[in-house]
Amino acid sequence: MGAPSRSADLMRGLKSWQRLVLVMSLCLLVLPFWFAAENTYRFVDGHHTTTDGYVRCEEGGLCHGTWQLPGGQYGSGEITGMRFEYDEELITDIPIFADRNWGVRERSSLIVRAVAQSVGGALGMSLVLFLAGRPRGGPRDGDGKE
Repeated sequence: MGAPSRSADLMRGLKSWQRLVLVMSLCLLVLPFWFAAENTYRFVDGHHTTTDGYVRCEEGGLCHGTWQLPGGQYGSGEITGMRFEYDEELITDIPIFADRNWGVRERSSLIVRAVAQSVGGALGMSLVLFLAGRPRGGPRDGDGKE
């Protein structure tokens, strides 16, 4: 048979609890890629539109509003990337990029977030695999002496 793969060597060198932590860490690191895919989908699938009615902003900075989409459909929900003072929230026809249940002030923010999430996920995954592949403790030169 051929030589065992590096991943088989890695898993063989780990204790059971370490294998479990490694698999759970890699599964958890899929989440940034999920969010990146969602933001990429929104970037491609959204529509340029304007708010329909007033935008309501809370003190914490969350803004909610409604908008009309192509084909006469309406959308509503949180609009990210929008900041208003209380006296400015009565402005209508604010340009946004949106779909039925989400909206963003700037379309480019979606792709920026997708890239950041992808890079973060890749760096996290590389770090987990690097730490898992490091040699464990013990003598460095094999004779028990340092």
